[in-house]
Amino acid sequence: MKRWAWPLLIVGAIVALVVSLAVTYFVRGAGDSVGAPTELGVSEDAGAVKVTWEADSEASGYLLSRGDEVVYSGPDTEFRDISAVAPTGGATVAYSVRAVDSTGRVSPPSGTESIEVGPGWGLFAEAAATLPELLPSSPAGEGWNGMRCETRMDAVPPEEAADVNGSGEQFLKAGFRCIVEVGGDEYDLWTDFYVSPEALNSRMDEIRTWDGVSATTWQHGRAINGGGGEDTRWMGMSVDSIPNLYIELSAVDKGTTVDELAQVADSLPVN
Repeated sequence: MKRWAWPLLIVGAIVALVVSLAVTYFVRGAGDSVGAPTELGVSEDAGAVKVTWEADSEASGYLLSRGDEVVYSGPDTEFRDISAVAPTGGATVAYSVRAVDSTGRVSPPSGTESIEVGPGWGLFAEAAATLPELLPSSPAGEGWNGMRCETRMDAVPPEEAADVNGSGEQFLKAGFRCIVEVGGDEYDLWTDFYVSPEALNSRMDEIRTWDGVSATTWQHGRAINGGGGEDTRWMGMSVDSIPNLYIELSAVDKGTTVDELAQVADSLPVN
């Protein structure tokens, strides 16, 4: 071997060692510098899954995984998972947690803990939890006055467009359609969570241009009556305290008046 090649071999070996150490340090974890969390526990908590674990003195944060998905990242040692839903073909979900130190090094995962869960609202769970006294905590549960609900997502402008695929601009992020009995009569109750207050205001401004629509108010904000005159068909309402929420109420197979719908609307447990 030529004499000038030796320095190159030495430099190459040093570079390889540095790369190997970097991979071990940043990718594989911190080894003994931060320990895996212990005492992982899971329990049912009002339609959600409560996950807790013991703190590690070297940890500045934690990564909680449900299966292969990280569902929490932060400093707390407790998390309430409201979007845990029974996976297809199974009835349990498994959790594990890793610790992260101040340099960003990640510990090995803790052991796993599993819990049986039922069908839930999934990605709509956060929206449903906004109205805990009105909406059920899961499709199998009951809400206000024994109300049963299902998820629904109707297209609204600008999702409705000339193109068969719509405009691509999202207006709604969650929606529920419920049937509730009040005073012996059945009512349809729709709750739509818009992506922003501006999106909802735009939609309500458009509805106000429809024939037979009149503006009014209810105890939680602005409202619209549809159908014209006393023979109203539905009542659409915004909520001052939840500015992206739209609620629509209509009687099922029954003629109603503005006053009747307003009375039912004002009885809804909406904070």
